Order: sequence, then C-alpha cells, then structure tokens
Amino acid sequence: MIYTHKVLPKKSQIIYWIFSLFLFISPKLLANPWGFFAHKKINKLAIFTLPPTLSKFYKRHISQMEDWAVLPDQRRYILDIEAARHYIDLDQYTQTLQHTSWEQAIKLVSEDSLQKHGIVVWHIPKTHQRLIQAFKQHDTLQIIKLSAELGHYVADAHVPLHTTSNYDGQKTGQQGLHSFWESRIPELMGGAIEDWVGPAKYVENTQQSAWEWVLNANLLIPTLLKKEKDLNQITAENKKYSFEKKGNSLIKTYSKSYSLAYHQSLNQQIENQFKYAIQHLGDLLFTAWILGGQSDFK
Repeated sequence: MIYTHKVLPKKSQIIYWIFSLFLFISPKLLANPWGFFAHKKINKLAIFTLPPTLSKFYKRHISQMEDWAVLPDQRRYILDIEAARHYIDLDQYTQTLQHTSWEQAIKLVSEDSLQKHGIVVWHIPKTHQRLIQAFKQHDTLQIIKLSAELGHYVADAHVPLHTTSNYDGQKTGQQGLHSFWESRIPELMGGAIEDWVGPAKYVENTQQSAWEWVLNANLLIPTLLKKEKDLNQITAENKKYSFEKKGNSLIKTYSKSYSLAYHQSLNQQIENQFKYAIQHLGDLLFTAWILGGQSDFK
C-alpha cells in the first residue's frame, strides 16, 4: 500500500530548529570517527543508491542528512551513554557473543561490560527499527534525523579501529592511527571516493548484517597496523609529519606524502570500507521505507 506523506507539524519544526542551533554552537574541530567530512559524504552519497521516489524525498533534505550526520559525535560530549554506540571491542569477548541480538548478549555478558566495550552492532538495528516506525508515522523530522544518525553508526561499524580495544594504535606504539586512517586520508582523497556504488538492496536481517560489517572490518586490523609500522620504519620523522593551518590554528598532522604512501600500501582498503558504508546505509534506508509502508511522499 502506498501512503501519502504529512507536512511537518509545528512541534517538529521547533525541534528542527533546536537541532540546527545545536549544530551551530557545537565545536567543529574535535576528533571524530570517520571525521566530519567523511560522515557527511557517506550520508549524502547513500541517497543516490535509492529508487527515484525515495531518493527524491531525501534530496529535498540533503543538507540535513549531511549536517545531522555528526550529531552522534557531538552528543558524546554531553551524554555519557552515547560513546558506546560508536564501537565494539571484539578482542574483549569470546566468539560466543558474535551474531547475538541484544537480548541474547545481555544473557551472556553483563550490560555494564557491554556498555564499556561498545554496542554499535546492537545500536544499529535499534536505530533502524525506530526509523521504520518513523516511516509508518509519516514523521519527516524523525525520518531525516534517524536516517542521518543511522548513517553515522553504520559508517562507524565499517572502521576497523572501531572493532578493537587498540582503537588508536596505542597498544602497538602507533598512537594517532585512528584519525590518520579515518579522517586524514579520506579528506586527502576528496572527490576520488565519490563513485556510485550501485542500487540499494533489501536487508533481510539488520542485526546479522551489522555483525557481518563489524567482523569484516575487524579482519583488516592486522594489515593496517603492519603497513603503518613498516612505513614508519623507513620514514624520517621530519618527513612523517607536517604543520597545516586549520581555522586559526596551526596543527601538527601526518604529511601528505606519508599519508598517500600509507593509503597506497593498503590497496584501496579505506575506499572499500567507505563505499561499503554508503551501500549498506542505502540498503537500510530502502529497507526501512519498504517496511514502513512505502510512502510516496506527496
């Protein structure tokens, strides 16, 4: 059955401006998973995987899809429970936890431990279910807000360093690897990662798909650690880092030559994970729309 879409009610418009104000006053230069640049681009490009009716709707709200992509990161600094939604330390658990639902997981491990070691794999299906309900209720604000935030968590699930307690290379003497892999290099790649990834597909089981994403990302960790360690050993300190101006600040960062050398050594690992995130977000948006009644948004 095809449903028509309701216009934003006054209350939703008020909430919309509250979120907009929050974005305006929030700090922009804090370290963030995938970086603001990449999160926004993933959300934007996922729209183009959708069928025409759905894509047309999201294009009308494309600026919010981009801007609100970073809300979960900004919320981490004011909400204690938010941080755990961005990662999972797979190395802190036995394989018996893999492929479990949240209800199954809390029977195997205490909820405190789960919160300590990350819940992204369970938070994705929870957010997706809320998005389905928003489609059923024809609530434009909630559809866009939840879609944008879902995109953030899906993107994080594709970052290998979000699946290990060695999240910044700190356990292997590679401090700073986190932002290097997910922020510095994507920003340098820029438009080179804008390829169309294909049409969105229906997802049969969001929970199991989320597990597949984090487990596959986790398999990439040995390679990304080794390649950086090998490159570091043959690179002089003054060639590894450079100073660049960001806003009014001069910051120390990985040099462009070092960054590109590392990127090339990974054999498209970062591009692939970036594109998988786009594809899988598109899949979940499409699936939520189907299960939410296939509104035609008229």
